[in-house]
Amino acid sequence: MQNQEIEEIVAVSPPQYRNEGISSPPSAQATYFWANVDGGLLGWLTVTGAWLLQFAMVGAVTSFGSYQTFYQNIWLSTYSSSSIAWIGSLQLFLEFFLGVFGGFLLDAGRFRVTIACGTLLFIFAFFMLSLCQAGMFAPILLSQGIGMGAGLGLAYLPVSGVVSQHFNKRRGLAMGVITTGSSLGGFAFSVLASKLFQPLGFGWTVRVCAFIVLGCLAPAFFLIKEPVRNGEKEAPHQVQGKIECQEDVGKLSSLGNSSHDATPPPTIRSLLLDPAYVATISSGFVVCLGLYYPMFAIEAFALDRGIHPDLASWLLSLLNVSSVLGRLIPNYLADHWGMYELYVPCTAAAAALLFAFPACTTASSIVVFAILYGFFSGSIVSLYFPTVSSLDPQVASTGLRLGLACMPVGIASLVGTPIAEALVGSGKPASFRRWPAGAYFGAAAEIFSAVLLAGAWLSVKRRSRPAYA
Repeated sequence: MQNQEIEEIVAVSPPQYRNEGISSPPSAQATYFWANVDGGLLGWLTVTGAWLLQFAMVGAVTSFGSYQTFYQNIWLSTYSSSSIAWIGSLQLFLEFFLGVFGGFLLDAGRFRVTIACGTLLFIFAFFMLSLCQAGMFAPILLSQGIGMGAGLGLAYLPVSGVVSQHFNKRRGLAMGVITTGSSLGGFAFSVLASKLFQPLGFGWTVRVCAFIVLGCLAPAFFLIKEPVRNGEKEAPHQVQGKIECQEDVGKLSSLGNSSHDATPPPTIRSLLLDPAYVATISSGFVVCLGLYYPMFAIEAFALDRGIHPDLASWLLSLLNVSSVLGRLIPNYLADHWGMYELYVPCTAAAAALLFAFPACTTASSIVVFAILYGFFSGSIVSLYFPTVSSLDPQVASTGLRLGLACMPVGIASLVGTPIAEALVGSGKPASFRRWPAGAYFGAAAEIFSAVLLAGAWLSVKRRSRPAYA
């Protein structure tokens, strides 16, 4: 009976008090705590808004492969493929690197201002891109690389962090759902770009895409809401989930194990001294050195292999669509089996596919590669944040923990694809391009990432193992 009473109290206590047994909250807490409803209407409306934001912003960025081909063949034909790749890499770099600032602002309660600034900057830069003319590398880099990348960087992490705060048991699934928006957005925007460049021209193609982004971000801004923080008052229908401190906190103290103290919020120093956390974010850095290379290169690779241009233009879209399942199925299973149990094999599978990439010389083999790599690369992207969050369920530190995890990913995203493109070379005939060099570089990075993840997994298992006297 006593254990049942403990479980009923813990079920409505904040996450930081149910990490390891029952602990006594500090005496300076507010007069009540809000129940973690693991989603609820507010949580799933936030997921809907976050999905729209990822569809519009991340989808527009991940469709850069279509722009890469257009720039390389027509708009910026005098520049090397490696130079052009810096535009897309700069977008990815700012998307993740600015996450540390977005994380601090999220923890500081400046969520609405942060995503407002990010979305407005992204829309403005997208429309400015439509004014760029052929051969204008610097303005394209400024608007598409820096402007759109910075706008996405300000919004991406805070929105992901807020979704994470709404969920506990179904966090992996919720995070997977919102990342499907980026996959479908990448599919939609890459199809639009590749099909509209010729009939509409560059300017109006970009404007059409920018108006779609505007139409998605307007409702998204109002749908995304922060969960109610501990101690905040809310509508009467939510009051039933609270615990009265004077009575129930004392019950927690008497029933629980008083030897466990409330875990203090982590600092940057404490996070960087956590072996599992450091190994996980290091794996994020290493994997992103090669993760995005096929997305930038698959269309040009197919054309150099003699694949029909109509099919080649659909490959990036096919890769993005297949990643939808990769962002849902592994995340759903990870909620039941464990994050690392899914993350490690998915990363190893992506490495094996990259090793096979240069051998794909027929239309059918390239299509199969696009489908499989889309699935496993999507799982790598969607499992990263839930895995980092699973190391410590404290909601109050979500922004700091995820923000620091974004920085190494941003750096790797900046340099990884240009390095791979430089290894491949920019020779126009297929015989002058060293396609295996870029693929093997990415595969080696993903193998090393899987090794680091395995080390983090072992570290988590070791510290969760019960101690026996």
